[in-house]
Amino acid sequence: MPTSFQFPLRLGFGCSGVWGMRWFPEREAQAILLKAFEGGVRHVDTAGFYGGGEAERRLGAALKLFREPIFVSTKTGTRYAAGGARKDFSEAAIRRDIDASLKRLGRDRLDLLYLHGPSRRELEKAVPTLARLREEGKIERWGVCGEGRGLDHAIDAGADVVMGVYNILRRDHVSAFRRAKNGGLGVVAVAPLAQGLYAPDFFRTRTPADAWRIARAIIRNRPELARARALRAELSVPGWAPAGIALAFALAEEAIDVAVTTTTNPVHLAQSLDAARRTLPDDARRRIVDALTLPGEAPN
Repeated sequence: MPTSFQFPLRLGFGCSGVWGMRWFPEREAQAILLKAFEGGVRHVDTAGFYGGGEAERRLGAALKLFREPIFVSTKTGTRYAAGGARKDFSEAAIRRDIDASLKRLGRDRLDLLYLHGPSRRELEKAVPTLARLREEGKIERWGVCGEGRGLDHAIDAGADVVMGVYNILRRDHVSAFRRAKNGGLGVVAVAPLAQGLYAPDFFRTRTPADAWRIARAIIRNRPELARARALRAELSVPGWAPAGIALAFALAEEAIDVAVTTTTNPVHLAQSLDAARRTLPDDARRRIVDALTLPGEAPN
């Protein structure tokens, strides 16, 4: 990797979801991101297709207000139109995305560009383009945000960083993460809080952001909802918020360099900042693993 992939805090902020939606007040989005920076966060992740570019634009505006260096990653490859999502990893498309991202972010170079869910063939065809972009100074690193074998393909193709889901309900990427770490790659975990599916009041709607979160979980995380109920007792630890336990559980995996989460709630941000500086008690992690391990399955 060109330079070290280490940060003062192993917590990253995702400029995504509700945070990057036009209907969510930009002043509130800016305020919570600046609180994250003040709390020690130095790694942020976004994408040009989040909020139709609004998330990158908001991030760019906030970066102008904070004088210390912030590491920024964004993504290319996914397009949203009336017919839904489509993929395009051609050189022309990647270059268009980078130029648009740099303009919205107010930067001359991207710290990290992820290919968003490429197939193996799409990845292999994009590698020469990424090499040229690095030589031109447009990007410093490139990686893959993906699932399953896609992470192994990224390691084999020479990526600098891999990004994938890892949390108390989904640990299926741990082998790829450890392989990447052993090979000197950076490893970024997303959804480390498992969308809070384990919270007893998960389906309580107080704000538009709650409604958005619930709808997203029903569409994307239905299988995990049932498993989450089994964890509620294990996430009750004196002196810890359940979300704090979930984050500390993810960060207990040594292969993970940064766990990226997002929020629009200052209380939730404070809990994450606190948990990122604490060590999960061994007995608490063991109870969580035991609760989720199926008969005949080896715990990890």
